[in-house]
Formats: sequence, structure tokens, C-alpha cells
Amino acid sequence: MKYRPISMRHAFEFAWPVFKKRFGLFTAVLLTILAAWVVLEIVVIAGQRFGILLWAVMHLSFLIFVAGVELGLLQICRALSDGKVPKFADTFAYLPLGTKFLAAQILYLFMVVIGLLLLVLPGVYLGVRYALFGFCFADGETNLLRCFQQSAILSKGATIGLLRILAALLVLNLLGASLLALGLFITVPLSVLVMTDIYRQLTAPPPADSIREPQPSVLRLQVLTFSVATLVPR
Repeated sequence: MKYRPISMRHAFEFAWPVFKKRFGLFTAVLLTILAAWVVLEIVVIAGQRFGILLWAVMHLSFLIFVAGVELGLLQICRALSDGKVPKFADTFAYLPLGTKFLAAQILYLFMVVIGLLLLVLPGVYLGVRYALFGFCFADGETNLLRCFQQSAILSKGATIGLLRILAALLVLNLLGASLLALGLFITVPLSVLVMTDIYRQLTAPPPADSIREPQPSVLRLQVLTFSVATLVPR
């Protein structure tokens, strides 16, 4: 696959206006996750007498729920990228896929952690190569193997660009977390919107080679050929 550049500027110019316009929707989604965490803590503390079983069941249920909400957030961002008007109810439309999406997240985290423990660079490479798995999943590819394969295909030829963007978003979210975590209400939706546009850029059909302008050397050769042909007697 040929090298295909990706534009951080284009992604941000899409993400920022959309975020400002739909700030209430994104805040509601993140508050939903926060509320689920509060409920988890209340139930776990109140049910301490039931031991580790309740703790494990509640945490697993929480992770599955959050995975489903995250998938809903990806779908909301995709809809906004398509010019549609998503609703808050769309956040919960993909909860049945929460278990499968959680499995994909765990697999991705496992690969990255193992790579980091080995020589660091393999973990970074795997993290970038499969960074788009969530968008592939949200795009309808729920087979985990093919989901990661699609991410690898899309990132091929754009690894360096993706690495720079992911590093910038990591720093952005660390800054958001440092502001008493309140900054995450800005940085998290903004990051997802940016990556949504990056995914759109990589899945857009490449420009046809046939419409590229010929190079000056090719033009000179064509003119010379035409001149010689006109001098040769027929």
C-alpha cells in the first residue's frame, strides 16, 4: 500500500467546531460513565459482606457497560462526521455489543503491554498499528481478528503520522487529567472526534493516479517526440 499522509490540522478543524456545538451531548455521555462508577462504588461498599464474588460481578458488569457506552460514543462521532444529528439515546444503542468490544479492548491492551515489557518499541508499534480497531469495530466489523487486520491495513503507510497524533492526544489527555480530571470532559471527546476524522481520511478512496499531472521531464520528452515525428517524411 502506498504512503498516504494524514492531516492533524484537518482533523482538529473538524473536531473543535463539532465539539463546541455538541458539548452538552458529550458531557452527558461522560457523566453517564461517571454515574455508573458511583453506583459501582456504592454497591461494592454496601455489599462487602457478600465478599469477592459481588466485587467481581459488579466490576465486570461496570466494564461491560462502559465498553458499550464507549462504542456508542464512537458511533455518535461517526454520525457527526457524516453530518447526521445523533441523540443521547444513541449512547445505549450498542450495549449488547459491550462484552465483545470489551474483549477487543483487553486484547489490544494485552498486546501493547507485552510489547512494552519486551523492548518498549514493539509495544509502541503494536499500539499504533492497531489503534483504529475501535473504529473498525464501530464500522460493523465485529469479528475481532478481522477488526485488527483492518486496522493494520489502514495504518500501513501512515504509521509515523498516527504515532505523532496519538502522542499529541496522549499529552492532551494527561493535561486534562491534571486539572482535577475536569479537563477530560474536553480532551476525551475532542480526542475521539480527532481520531474519527483520521479514520475517515484513511478510509477515503485515494486519488486516481490517472489524473496526476505529468512531470516536466515527461512533458519535454513528449514535445521532443512530437517534433521529431513531424520532421520524418511519410
